[in-house]
Amino acid sequence: MTLPVLIHIKVHDPSHTFGLYLPMVLIYLLLLPFVILGAIVLVILLAIPETAKQARNYLVLAGALPSLLSSSIGTEIEVHSNTKDIQLRIT
Repeated sequence: MTLPVLIHIKVHDPSHTFGLYLPMVLIYLLLLPFVILGAIVLVILLAIPETAKQARNYLVLAGALPSLLSSSIGTEIEVHSNTKDIQLRIT
């Protein structure tokens, strides 16, 4: 399983074209505090007997997130309007 490493965003309008490459490492670093906070909340929920059963379902979701990210490799999204065309590619 490999995680996406690059997002290419390209914006084109009649006057100019703008392209931007974003390394996914930067996005992963921005999301890291939320992951740590979520892990702390999950541990607290698992420690409370009334919420432990529901919290176990969130463990399944957390385990599936890397495979969901991995399956997004090769995704291309194009948005066309009268003034601009936007293209997003995940590699």
